[in-house]
Amino acid sequence: MNNETLNATSGGPLSGKNALITGAAGGVGLAAARALAQTGADLCLSGIGAVALERAATEIRQEFAVEVETHIANTANAVEAEALALSCSDANIFVNCTGNIPAGRIDSIRDDIWRKAWEAAVFAPINMLREMWSSMDWTENALIIVVVDAPGASDIDDACASAGGGALMSLIEALGKEENAPRILGLVTGRSGDGASVAAAISRIACEPERFKSGTLLSPDAINAE
Repeated sequence: MNNETLNATSGGPLSGKNALITGAAGGVGLAAARALAQTGADLCLSGIGAVALERAATEIRQEFAVEVETHIANTANAVEAEALALSCSDANIFVNCTGNIPAGRIDSIRDDIWRKAWEAAVFAPINMLREMWSSMDWTENALIIVVVDAPGASDIDDACASAGGGALMSLIEALGKEENAPRILGLVTGRSGDGASVAAAISRIACEPERFKSGTLLSPDAINAE
């Protein structure tokens, strides 16, 4: 690691901030973690893959010179979500990246697959929202970003994601009406699968959260085009 990397990270716009990212062992969550580390944020990484999570943490520490903690947790389990929130109660930023919902029409997705997808993509973020909503410091301009893996508009050929995403989007809009509360935003993927684009949008939002009204639903393309 060279001095230029150390100096760039320590003086980044999120230096002094702590960010909790779920689903951080790979995919969008890992990309988001790297993007936030690049701007100077210290990290709490959560996931269910211990080896992958530790590997990611080691690489981020070496590349960006930020503090990184790891927490093995299945946040679809309410008890584990509560424990994670307590361990990371000093987080200024919370980014939920859990979920991988299969595409298909309502009659083509088996019950067990539908339920498993919703455990990770709907119930896990709801569990964490419940916990972080009460544990984050409301006086420090706390920021919550929920990555919603759903089409931009309801799609009969993408029934599971449309329904699950609709539930999360409604909850985000409702929580956004709370006064003097953490700023909460939904980042709707549009099912593009472009993790780099989502991560870049997360970084932009985290660096300038005051630009966005709480409860707003955003798309990565719109954020990155600005």
